[in-house]
Amino acid sequence: MISIIIPTFNESKTDYLRPVLSQLVLLDDAEIFVIDGGSTDGTLDLLSSFKVNVEILPESSRAARLKMGITKSSGNLILLHHPRSLLSAAAISSLQNWAKDKRGFWGGFTHKFDINHPLLKFTSWYSNVIRRDRKSILYLDHCIFFDRELNSLAGLMPDVEIFEDTELSKIFSRHSKPVRLSDRSTTSAIRFEKNGIYRQALMNQVLKVAYLLKASHKAMNRLYEKGLGLNS
Repeated sequence: MISIIIPTFNESKTDYLRPVLSQLVLLDDAEIFVIDGGSTDGTLDLLSSFKVNVEILPESSRAARLKMGITKSSGNLILLHHPRSLLSAAAISSLQNWAKDKRGFWGGFTHKFDINHPLLKFTSWYSNVIRRDRKSILYLDHCIFFDRELNSLAGLMPDVEIFEDTELSKIFSRHSKPVRLSDRSTTSAIRFEKNGIYRQALMNQVLKVAYLLKASHKAMNRLYEKGLGLNS
């Protein structure tokens, strides 16, 4: 069985959650956990219209919500599904088939944005080829998956407000390199649309430098979330 964990918080800013869930409920042999941070925008009403397990963890980081979902899961295969990334049911079925005879693996899907722009195409290429293939780091918008054997390692993910996916990748990469499946994880470019593509791209680089300099995760997330509140 596959356990799918989605961390949510005020997701009505985009129209992604409904199509995400509409694909997931088509799956056989799957359990779906949505761990919500205390949404006040109608997200919980939307969730109630789907047959998914909903838990509320108020005022929590995304890392804490992911860890709660992992703790509650029982599948041999765990998928951490970004709330604003769309995977087809066929893509997840392909993952299930691929993973049947494998153990101790982790990885993600091939990333792409939902709008067409040269810089965003480059960003996805860098994320797929350089960051994943050469640095063994996957962001959550790749929709990270792993075998149950790595569950104890996943529990080591720190409760930080940003870059929790980078921290998790570092932990997993001590065990093995990530795989990348060819199926697409199509991700909302809402940050780029709201803040401007070049401004957001520059901010992302500033945050990466701040992370390397071990800046406060709370301060970094305040900058990242300013005016958006997508990762609160």
